[in-house]
Amino acid sequence: MFNILCDSPLIPFSVDKPIDAEHFVGATSGSSYVVAQWIMKIVDWLLGIFGLDHNVTIVTILYSAAVFGVAMIVGYIAKWVILGIVRAISKRWNSVTYNALTSVNFFTKVCRTIPALVFLILVQFTLSSKNELSEILTRITVIYVILLSTIALSALVSAIWQHFDIRENKRKLPLKGLAQLVKVILWIIAGIIIIGVIVDKSPAALLAGLAGFGAVLLLIFKDSILGLVAGVQLSENDSLHVGDWIAVEGTNANGTVTEVTLTSVKIENWDKTTTTVAPYSLISGSFTNYRTMQVSNTRRVCRSYMIDADSVLPATPEMLDELRKIPMMNDFITKKLEQKAAGQIADVNNPAGLVNGTIDTNLGLFRAYMKMWLDANPHVSHVDDCFVSTLAQTPTGIPFQIYCFANTSAWFAYEAIQDSIFEHLAAMLAAFKLYTFEYASGRDTVIDGYLSPGKSINDVYGIPQPFFRPDKVVAPQTPQQAATTQPQSSAGSTQQTSSAS
Repeated sequence: MFNILCDSPLIPFSVDKPIDAEHFVGATSGSSYVVAQWIMKIVDWLLGIFGLDHNVTIVTILYSAAVFGVAMIVGYIAKWVILGIVRAISKRWNSVTYNALTSVNFFTKVCRTIPALVFLILVQFTLSSKNELSEILTRITVIYVILLSTIALSALVSAIWQHFDIRENKRKLPLKGLAQLVKVILWIIAGIIIIGVIVDKSPAALLAGLAGFGAVLLLIFKDSILGLVAGVQLSENDSLHVGDWIAVEGTNANGTVTEVTLTSVKIENWDKTTTTVAPYSLISGSFTNYRTMQVSNTRRVCRSYMIDADSVLPATPEMLDELRKIPMMNDFITKKLEQKAAGQIADVNNPAGLVNGTIDTNLGLFRAYMKMWLDANPHVSHVDDCFVSTLAQTPTGIPFQIYCFANTSAWFAYEAIQDSIFEHLAAMLAAFKLYTFEYASGRDTVIDGYLSPGKSINDVYGIPQPFFRPDKVVAPQTPQQAATTQPQSSAGSTQQTSSAS
């Protein structure tokens, strides 16, 4: 047997080189035999240079290294050819599917398995199964192929999700968690197979033993499982989409949803910060979704002005005549007086179609005016609720509430509409002899101290309504004028007093 092996054309060793080829050569014919013969000639030539051809261990290691080198060369040539073909096809196949695959480097990741597969094939067909190194290299290569294959499959799942999200997920449902779940399952399966390869047992036997390990797995993947349950419920209830504006109670999250995964929901807040919350906390707690408001293209305006109760006065004929000059008020006052003269009091659901309001007080008249002004405002929605009311009086005054809807949900436009409404309201208060409640400031104390000894109000700048009557008193236009007027007035008064004396 020894002489036969030595005389074999595969092993160009002489009797002085007693190396048992069966330890590392498994084939005796065929294409694998030719490859093994070629590799062995290379190994024999290299070892002959250094005089190491009698060492079985070195022969085996060098033979395996030569097989690895051949596998890498063949694999990378195949990889280069395949990627070249893919690039050529991509010039005519510029679709969303291809773009999704290339965005996750799917083809590159698949081609990475080619050298490993070539090495595995060469080891299996050229290295003898009696060689322990063959078994070790085979297991390592199989594990490596499993890892690369799982990475490639995960990339494929990501590409499929991207394609679905762009083409099919028109409602932007938070289904990315399902893609992540598939990836988790793939890695669990890969882990089980790798363990089976290491311990040389069937993966089916390992799966059977996982039943007792279920509690540990539930603990490890608790967040992922809860996240999946939450994602499914949010999708079924259609209560959360990517791009929605939400506010989560108990957190500083108030902005746009940018990503929904198994374990987190990312929200980009309006201050450009990012808040991450657990998906399960959204269904176990509460959150506000403003999507329906955005879709309706309207947004509510609900704000109050605090009216000082002391400024609410009964409406006199003189006041009514004065208020007739305000746009829309003449017709309202005339019809209300006609109804009153006829003994018909209709301050609510007026049969003549007048807005809710009274002519009994200046506050009731102002309420009617603001309602008519809102009805004529082109920036206010006329198909949604719109009313003006007063709320329960507080220690800081009577809340004068505006409740309506802007005819847009755009943030900047909405703020501008809301600003214009309350700026007009503030400007018109004086015309109805109303004023707002404000706490006394240090300036009020100074003015009070200045006027108490009998100083002239002409010297005070910025007296609010209704105390300041420009038709009765000529006040300085600027604080600088007031500052220069004060000493002159005082001096003038002193001179007049002295002259009178």
